Amino acid sequence: MNKFIIYGAGKCGQKWLDFFKYKHLQECVYCFVDKNAKSIKKISGVDVLSFEETYNLDLPYLIAVTDSELKEEIENILRKANKKYTDNIEYIAEYCGEDRITFNRDYCAWSHLNTSYFERAEESDWMDVFWNKNGVFYKMFINLDLSNVVELACGHGRHVPMYASSAKHITLVDILEDNIRFCKERFRNKNNISYYCNNGYNLSELADSSYTSLFSYDAMVHFEMLDIVSYLKEFYRILMPGGYALLHHSNNTSDYKAAFKTGVAMRSYMSADIFAYFAYRNGFEIVEQKIIDWEGIKNLDCITLLKKPHIL
Repeated sequence: MNKFIIYGAGKCGQKWLDFFKYKHLQECVYCFVDKNAKSIKKISGVDVLSFEETYNLDLPYLIAVTDSELKEEIENILRKANKKYTDNIEYIAEYCGEDRITFNRDYCAWSHLNTSYFERAEESDWMDVFWNKNGVFYKMFINLDLSNVVELACGHGRHVPMYASSAKHITLVDILEDNIRFCKERFRNKNNISYYCNNGYNLSELADSSYTSLFSYDAMVHFEMLDIVSYLKEFYRILMPGGYALLHHSNNTSDYKAAFKTGVAMRSYMSADIFAYFAYRNGFEIVEQKIIDWEGIKNLDCITLLKKPHIL
């Protein structure tokens, strides 16, 4: 198993260790390096050493600091010592034998655990963005036939109470087993909901041409473009002819390297036009697209309404 060193034993470095533990890759972390090694000594069972103590090791370093000046200082130290280093966790993932797309997908999902995100997301100001009857989300949502609707990346099910009374059957889908478990408990008294923990890029357990609509809010903005392409093929497969898909996605083209960890507001690389192209090539009609601001950032996101046409 390839090993590496985390340079920085602060919150950033500790977070990466936690994620490697989640991925069952903690053995890849040889140690931390930190200027306060003498006082810290260990973090979650991993040694914290000085740079000098690792000087003779032929291992790469992951720079895990957020301060730009400190990062530059560490880079200078490693460069002068002729050491291999990176601040890109995806390079380290590949070095440890992980697929970069899968690693990023799993990190995106994991990073929402053990945070206040799900509680904050249910507050009225956040919910109003989606359910205000004068808002663009709601005006597109009312096009959906809710006879048999799929909600992708449902999280803790915050949107379900807003449409459940109008839906005959709901299928909640999420990559995290914790979220599916939470929803099962939250909606235990509802008998018109099914649950599906999927893999983050397909809907293999859902039947062909069986669903009247599908939607996803505040999640696909983080998805890798390659995963979105995979999902669009799946959406077309599972929707009935005439079925709609309403999708909230990124419109961030500021940097083609952008991913959940590095993009503006954690947005991956995508645009309204690129999304429309992939949707069209998978058979969809593009009914409507609306580019929107998000959290004060102009034109950051897009809402796209797709329709699976009836076959001639």
